[in-house]
Amino acid sequence: MIEARTLGRADAAALAALHGECFPEDPWDETAVAEVLAMPGAFGFLLGSDGGRPDGFLLALDLGAECEIVALGVRPAARRRGHARCLLASFIDALAGRPAQLEVAEDNAPALALYRSLGFRSVGRRPGYYRRGDGAAAALLLNRPQKS
Repeated sequence: MIEARTLGRADAAALAALHGECFPEDPWDETAVAEVLAMPGAFGFLLGSDGGRPDGFLLALDLGAECEIVALGVRPAARRRGHARCLLASFIDALAGRPAQLEVAEDNAPALALYRSLGFRSVGRRPGYYRRGDGAAAALLLNRPQKS
């Protein structure tokens, strides 16, 4: 069984290394990760390990009326094993029925399919948001409505 644990400030270095592995075109360094973790309402989850390294993470902000996923990543070698779904399940449990939002690259078909299967719907688009080696990709803004 895959289980996620709560992410803490002490995880900044491991999270920065994992972020860089997941997003090599736009990695966050330890300082950037620590700044996000220090923000009011910051929370998240770290998942599993392969040889002592975590396999995935979800970093979010609790904004009161809703929560926003800031970043979600799974190491390339650990993808397609249900890790992102497990992280999102932990996040959805933490929502306690409140709405959630996130941004995802328009060209990330697997992530879009996963988010949509969990009730997220497109509500907007930001052209040229994500850097790519050959240019940029638009971000789709997704929202998961409040559950009663």
